[in-house]
Amino acid sequence: MQPAENFKHLLRIFIGPRAAHYLSYLEQKNVTTKPLALSWAGLIFGVYWLLYRKMYSYFFLWLAIMFVVGLVVEIVGLSVQSIAALSFVPNILIGLMGKDLYLKFAQQKTKAYMNHPKYNEKVFAEEGGVSLGVPVLWLFIQIVVVVMLSLPFIHFSPL
Repeated sequence: MQPAENFKHLLRIFIGPRAAHYLSYLEQKNVTTKPLALSWAGLIFGVYWLLYRKMYSYFFLWLAIMFVVGLVVEIVGLSVQSIAALSFVPNILIGLMGKDLYLKFAQQKTKAYMNHPKYNEKVFAEEGGVSLGVPVLWLFIQIVVVVMLSLPFIHFSPL
C-alpha cells in the first residue's frame, strides 16, 4: 500500500463511522481552501462533542479558559444577561472550528501512529472513533456539583 493510501486508510479507521464525511470535507478543503465549515454537532453540543470525539486535551484547554473567563466575569461583575450571552460563545466557536479541529487532531494521531505503530490497527481504531460514556459522565458530574452547591440554599418545609 502506498504511503498516501495507507494514511487515508488509517485516517478512515481512526475517525470511524463518519469517516467518509470528514474525508470528503478534507478533499474539498484541499481543492478550494474553505476557511471554516460548520459542525452542527459542535454547535449544538459544544464541549460535550469534544468529549464524544475523544479530544480530551482540547476539552481541558477549554475548561482552563472558561475558569479564567469565569474569574474575570466575577471580578468585573457582569449582569446575568451578559453572562447568559457569553455562555453561547464556546458552542459557536466549536461549531465554526469543529471540523478543522477534529481533522487536525485525527491527522496528528494518524501520523504519530504511522511513525511508531506500537499496536495493531484494531487498537488504533479504539483510540479514535467516538465515546458516548465520557460526555454522559461529564454531564452527570455537572449535575451532581450543581445539586451539591444549591442544596444549602434550598429551604425544606415541614409536612
